[in-house]
Amino acid sequence: MEWKQLQQEQEEIHTQLRKSARLNEQGLLIDKQIDHTQQEIDKHSMTLNQIRSKLDKLDGFSFMNMIRTWTGQQDELRAEKIDKAAILELKIKEAKQMQTDLTEDRVQVTNKLALIDDMALQGALQQIKAKKKGYLQIHNPAQAEKLEHLAQEKMLTKQLMAEIQEAEEAGEVALTKLGQAAASLHSASGYSTWDTFFGGGLIATHLKHDALDQSENYLHSAQIALQRFHNELLDVHEMSTKSLQVETDGFVKFADYFFDDIFSAWSVHSKISTAREQVSRVQDDVHNTIWRLQDKHNKANNYLQTIEQEQGAIFNA
Repeated sequence: MEWKQLQQEQEEIHTQLRKSARLNEQGLLIDKQIDHTQQEIDKHSMTLNQIRSKLDKLDGFSFMNMIRTWTGQQDELRAEKIDKAAILELKIKEAKQMQTDLTEDRVQVTNKLALIDDMALQGALQQIKAKKKGYLQIHNPAQAEKLEHLAQEKMLTKQLMAEIQEAEEAGEVALTKLGQAAASLHSASGYSTWDTFFGGGLIATHLKHDALDQSENYLHSAQIALQRFHNELLDVHEMSTKSLQVETDGFVKFADYFFDDIFSAWSVHSKISTAREQVSRVQDDVHNTIWRLQDKHNKANNYLQTIEQEQGAIFNA
C-alpha cells in the first residue's frame, strides 16, 4: 500500500512538472507565432500600399496610360491589381485577428505558469524518490530496478495518453469550427461573383455585408482552432516512451496549412465553390488525424495495462 501511495504522489508531481514544461514550450511557440503574424501584417501592408500607389498612377494622365486605354490594357491592369488588393486586405485582417487570439492564449499560458512552483515540486519529488528507494531496499531489493523502470514507463504512458486526449479534444473543436465555416460557405454558394470596394474592404456584389462578414468570421474561427490543434499535436509529437514510440510527422505537417491559399480563391472573379473545396479537404485531414490519434490512444492504453500487469506479478511474487 505504501508503494502505491508513493507512486501515486510521484505521478501527480510529474504531471505538474510536465504541465509546467509544456506550458513553457507552448509559450515560446505562441511567441514565435505572434512574431510570424506581425511579419505577415507588415509584408502584406507594404505590398498593399504599393498596389494603391500603382492604382493612383493609373488614374493619372500619361501617354502610356492613354495607349493602354486605347488597347484595353488599363482596365485589365486595374482589375488585376484590385484582385490582389482584395486578397491582401483579407490576409491582413485575418493576421490581425490571429494575432489577437494568440496574444490571449499567451496570457492564459502565463497565468497558468504562475500557479506552478517548480522548485517546490522538485523538492517534493526528491523526497518521494528517497522513500521509494528505501522501501524497495527493504521489501523487494531484487526487483527494485525493474519496478522503478516500470514506474517510469507508467508515468510517461499516462502523460502521453493525457496529451493525446487533449489533442483529440482540440481536433474535435477544429472539426466543429470547420463545419460551421463549410455551412456558411454553402449558404452563399448561389452567389458566383464577388466584387471589391477598394479602401473599404471586400464586399460582395450579390451578397449582403453581414453574410460575408459571417463567412469570414467562421473561417477565422476555424483557422485559430486549427492553430491550437496544431500546437496540441506538437505536444504529442514530443511525448514518447522507450517501448511506445508515437510518430506524428505525417499528421502534424497538415496543420502547417492555415487557409493561406483560401484567400486566393476568395477574390473578385473567383467562385465560392473553390473555398468550399479547400475547407472540405482540411476537414478530411482533421478527421484522419483524429482517427490516428485514437489509434495511438488505444495502443498506449494497452501498453499501460501490460505495465500494470507486470507490476502486479512482481508484487504478488
